[in-house]
Amino acid sequence: MSASSTHISDPTERFASDRILAISDGIFAVALTLLILDVKLPNGPVSTLASALRTNAGHFGIFALSFSIVAYYWTVHHLVFVYVRSGDRALMWLNLGFLFTIVVLPFSAGVLGEYPLAPLALAIYGVNIAACSLTLAAGWQHALRADLIERPHEAQLRFIARRFGVSAALGLGGAALGFMIPVLALALFVASPVAHALTSRPVPNPRNRRDHPEA
Repeated sequence: MSASSTHISDPTERFASDRILAISDGIFAVALTLLILDVKLPNGPVSTLASALRTNAGHFGIFALSFSIVAYYWTVHHLVFVYVRSGDRALMWLNLGFLFTIVVLPFSAGVLGEYPLAPLALAIYGVNIAACSLTLAAGWQHALRADLIERPHEAQLRFIARRFGVSAALGLGGAALGFMIPVLALALFVASPVAHALTSRPVPNPRNRRDHPEA
């Protein structure tokens, strides 16, 4: 990144990123827990248990999908913040914007669980996923421009950028596809966390950059 595109924030306005990480982990934990509330306990005599479980299978499937997606964003948040040396006011607010999109995911998941093939429900879910990626990307870009990070290798920068781009594209693509082929849109959402898990890579310690030259 060229010097002209870097806007270094006032060092006197910087602070340790510990509190940003603390509230982030807390909100992720709450969001992951809230997801299960949409899965209702079976109600009725034992003779209807199997039928009730089958009826609830869709809600449980959306719960499992959404749990995987929130867990994915937690890992990407870790991937980003392992490089952050300090925070500033702008990064704090940008991170809160990202956390807002995470907190909304249980609502989007609940709507999708109730109406799994409804185009509007799929659109809400897909736009929510895209918003998660775009808001986290905005925080990352600010940290880069404001010189708040221990700059990673160019290969790692490209990997992070691809993560943001692909996940946002999948969310928006699924939202649009829901109005044409709802089943395919839902399949795209299901495939997303699987693809991300299969293409994940270890996060190098930025303090060991000299020991791990870029390939």
